[in-house]
Amino acid sequence: MSIATYEGVSALSLGLPPTTAVPAAKGDLPLRAFTTRPPVSSRLRQHFSTNVDKIVMLALLRPGTIPVTDGAHCHEVLVMAVGLKTPDVPEDVLEHIAAMRSSGMVFIAIHRDEAGPVCTPAVRRALPAKAGHETRHTLHVGRPRPADQTNLTLVGKDMDQVWDSLCAQVTLDQTDGRDLDNRLAVRERIDLLKAQETKLTGDHGRARTTQDRNTAFAKLQKVRAELKQLSADDH
Repeated sequence: MSIATYEGVSALSLGLPPTTAVPAAKGDLPLRAFTTRPPVSSRLRQHFSTNVDKIVMLALLRPGTIPVTDGAHCHEVLVMAVGLKTPDVPEDVLEHIAAMRSSGMVFIAIHRDEAGPVCTPAVRRALPAKAGHETRHTLHVGRPRPADQTNLTLVGKDMDQVWDSLCAQVTLDQTDGRDLDNRLAVRERIDLLKAQETKLTGDHGRARTTQDRNTAFAKLQKVRAELKQLSADDH
């Protein structure tokens, strides 16, 4: 059986079992399927047209294609190749595609540079929500890497664990998906503090009075202390 592929990237090249591979005849998905229902804005339709070359479903992960039980929240994960015309990952396009189905989706955004295909993984993940509150999602885009260094590892006994592990691989370059939402929140806080540190360092250097310099330094020390603590906890 010929399996779905894009620029040499397939379920097998990603290290997934042959049982997960989508047949080539069923893998190619027409772009219009994502832009007609529900109707999309002209801006989003333009992003599909100018940024996306092709969308190919590479793999289907669910009980029956992998040896796991069903999950309480996640029942299947689709692995989608999104061929790009430029290196820029169109996040609004990925958000739209992921929102169309309740399945988990792992995107492999692929563009070609002078060295060959480059893959950028991405996932759209639900944020922790209190009971009765509307569920919100956020898109996480991982780091680009050459196609021959792009792999997905199946870790977990049920689909919930598999999904958390896949999200951890995209966001943190780790297979351990335990307590992932808290770990992502810590990583987000670290990124924010690093940005504050950079700004406060500049403020300290540009301060014209001793009072302004001392104020900036005090804020900088506070940020660095929290950053040191969070970075230690993160490892």
